[in-house]
Amino acid sequence: MYFNSHDDRDKGSVIDWMKNRVNSGRIVGIDQQPGRNVWQTVNDHFRAYLNLPEDQRPKLELPPISITAPGEKFHSIYTKDCRPLENTAYLESRGITRSTIQNPQFAGRILNQLHTVQKEGMPAKTFVNTAFPAYHEGRVVGLELKGEGYKGQAPESEFSRSLWLSKLPEGRPAAHMVVAESALDALSYAQLHPGEKALYASTAGVLTQNKIFEMKRLLSEERIPSIRAAFDNDTQGHHYDTRLLAGFASEQNPMKVVREHKHLLTVEVTATNPAGVQALTNHLKAYNDQTARQYRDQAGETNTQAVSQTLRDEMISSTKLGPNTYQFHVPMNREALGAFNQGATQSLAFEHKIEIVKSQGKDWNQDLKQDQMQQVVKRELGPVDENQYGFGMDHWKNEPIEGVGKITAQHQAQAEARERESDC
Repeated sequence: MYFNSHDDRDKGSVIDWMKNRVNSGRIVGIDQQPGRNVWQTVNDHFRAYLNLPEDQRPKLELPPISITAPGEKFHSIYTKDCRPLENTAYLESRGITRSTIQNPQFAGRILNQLHTVQKEGMPAKTFVNTAFPAYHEGRVVGLELKGEGYKGQAPESEFSRSLWLSKLPEGRPAAHMVVAESALDALSYAQLHPGEKALYASTAGVLTQNKIFEMKRLLSEERIPSIRAAFDNDTQGHHYDTRLLAGFASEQNPMKVVREHKHLLTVEVTATNPAGVQALTNHLKAYNDQTARQYRDQAGETNTQAVSQTLRDEMISSTKLGPNTYQFHVPMNREALGAFNQGATQSLAFEHKIEIVKSQGKDWNQDLKQDQMQQVVKRELGPVDENQYGFGMDHWKNEPIEGVGKITAQHQAQAEARERESDC
């Protein structure tokens, strides 16, 4: 099989390779013969080649393979296909306003990428995607692409160790780095929290150890004191929180994820001072007790062996491997992971201050669109209780929101609480 990196239509088997050259005239002497259809011509050229003595068969002299620097292949694609951001239709369809798009922090960090497709017998069609450049050590090495009904990445992109990044805020150093799963979520967070002085980052949907190394480098070089994890409010988002905590754990209590099973996550903590681990264990015991009470309330007096096993599967357990080493076995669900992460941030030491913030819905863009819908309802219907229209409904089992259920008011209250904690 082969693939032509300069033409996404030129790919397939060796038969496709010959057919595409018969049709295109790419190679002198390989063309369609009079009175022969394309497949007959393909066979003719193969037969003529194979009938030659081996020493007479044409050979392609290739230059020696050279090792390219990371992102070098990608850069020509980046410069050839990208334009400054002019078409903002996709961003605005996702609730991102022009004032957010025009924020100096995002200047040059959102682009348009042109992608031309031409099918046989049809005129060429050019699609305009929204592109988010991925950076590694200050160099663009990839593009996260978004369009109506489409998401992907540019060929040759390197996402294993790169991040989409905003520019630093003007006027003073960033108070913290906000990292989300997508650039769209980072923009949505920024729009919902307009007063924050933050450096915004996106992992493009994947969190690797190399991306965590890049975050550490940025925090140190730019002297940013804390990181705010704003991953999605689903199981994967909470799983990423755990990975981030492990990556930033202090030398006082090194932490690592040692097993990632479909239903269970095992985290190992080594701590010479047992006080932090004991505090974490107490927090997890309280979670287990609450889970057991809720489960028994729902199950009634039933206490069969099957019910007991199901309850055990929902519990967080721990094992002591040695004098200073502990393993925590966390069910791979949103509630258990969230409880572990909350206990870890409160009980253990980290290289930088870490905060975990969650959207009310699945992600920050969903919150943004819900907030805008609430504003439309208020403008059209007056000061009514928006819960009756479904906008304040708690689809993700978060704590109930008092009052009219306004998303922005909830986020503002959370931000003010964080500010008070910082001042203490």
